[in-house]
Amino acid sequence: MGSIGSGGAPPLIEADHIVKRFGGAIAVDDVSLAVQAGEIHAVVGENGAGKSTLMRVLAGILDPDEGEVRVDGQVLARGTRSAIDAGIALVHQELSLVPEMTVAENILLGAFPTKAGFTEYKELKQIAADALEEIGVSVDLDERVKRLSVALRQFVEIARAVARKPRVLILDEPTATLTPAETDYLLAMLERLAAGGMAIAYISHRIPEVFRICTNVTILRDGKQVLTTPIADITPEQVVDQMVGRELKRDLATHRDAEPGEVVLRAEGIIAPGVNDVDLQVRAGEIVGLGGLVGAGRSELVRAIIGADNRTAGKVALTVGGKVSMLSTYQSSVRNGVAYVPEERRTDGLALTMTVTDNIRLPNRKQLSKAGFMLGGKIKEVAQQLADKVGLRPPEISREAGQYSGGNQQKIVLAKWLGRRPDFIVLDEPTRGVDVGAKAEIHRLVKDIADQGTAVLVVSSDLPELLELSDVIHVMRDGRITGTLGREEANEKSVMSLASGEAEVKA
Repeated sequence: MGSIGSGGAPPLIEADHIVKRFGGAIAVDDVSLAVQAGEIHAVVGENGAGKSTLMRVLAGILDPDEGEVRVDGQVLARGTRSAIDAGIALVHQELSLVPEMTVAENILLGAFPTKAGFTEYKELKQIAADALEEIGVSVDLDERVKRLSVALRQFVEIARAVARKPRVLILDEPTATLTPAETDYLLAMLERLAAGGMAIAYISHRIPEVFRICTNVTILRDGKQVLTTPIADITPEQVVDQMVGRELKRDLATHRDAEPGEVVLRAEGIIAPGVNDVDLQVRAGEIVGLGGLVGAGRSELVRAIIGADNRTAGKVALTVGGKVSMLSTYQSSVRNGVAYVPEERRTDGLALTMTVTDNIRLPNRKQLSKAGFMLGGKIKEVAQQLADKVGLRPPEISREAGQYSGGNQQKIVLAKWLGRRPDFIVLDEPTRGVDVGAKAEIHRLVKDIADQGTAVLVVSSDLPELLELSDVIHVMRDGRITGTLGREEANEKSVMSLASGEAEVKA
């Protein structure tokens, strides 16, 4: 259990009735949080609950629309510099290191010691070495960060925060990319820092970690504060219940009656960065869901399966009409009837400055050409048909893709692959960042695709979506499938328990 501040001591840092809006959406809605010196305070909640936004307000990166942050009882002036001067450091979920710079340079990035306008490299390396020693990590100060493992990069990021001698340390999912052994080391390090009097706010989806090192826990749901309580007064199962907060019954009324056919996709022994020996199969007409938390390895798995990223072991076979094709590269996957709707549609899924027609044409050149020449009239005809099929609004195929909303952009990505009539389609976060109406339409499209016999694999962090679409759900954690849930047994609690490790704590 993490170190505890003296009883009744005032908080070192306190957020008082924080409200943060983005446009018309409220990301944080009247949330208060207090952390004492020597305390590790967990902040938990589902994806999108407002945790990271709240922490960015505490760190001065975002200004609250209402409420205030106090350090030692004094109101913190707005702005990152004020937070740094007050001794607040934030380790982001997404690492912000510069790959081409050395470890020492990254640790002191933005705060190089200088003399007469020149960097004092001897002093820089000494400060960096002291920071690494404080967190108990040994790494070559002159090594370029790009050559380090993901785990070492995470520790360098923490050393960068510690080098500024913070009194308050905020960590956002620091173990998401770490192995169990690396996680153990990091948690022990945080306990040492807390024992030295540091106040630590700790965001994590991983319930066992919370119960191992934290003194108190604050639970957020949909931007609101659900509960703040001592860890000793709550169980792991109750934490999951409060995180989910919705009716835990699955609504079967809207679920399609699937009758899966032959196994179309068979992946065996897949090993890749972030993926540890996974077997997976998807049948014709079946929607298989992949659940899990940030860093569980879901996207890494699907990219390794289709050859978008290299795998170090394992084999993948696609079987259609009795013909078996081995998938080794992304090109071989596409050639053999695989479609991929990536998580980052704007960077990986679309050419934003090209028209809808041209985006649809890209993966369909063979079908839309004759004797090596593109058939202009045919291209426009097919593009319009596909735009209408996915419900593009407005259905203007001559408009640039970048001029459409997020939901419509996702429809364009779907449209370009539907033109190929794929036998197997992977959808990674298919409705992230889209409005409610577009989400419902995309769900309808996904079900229609499966009803036509396509094997579908869906990655989603949206639990209701995963339950709505999936015939079977594989839950991942630490690069492995930790459990498989059928339609009748899957609900938000069972998925979250497997994803967070709550089941292990309970056992």
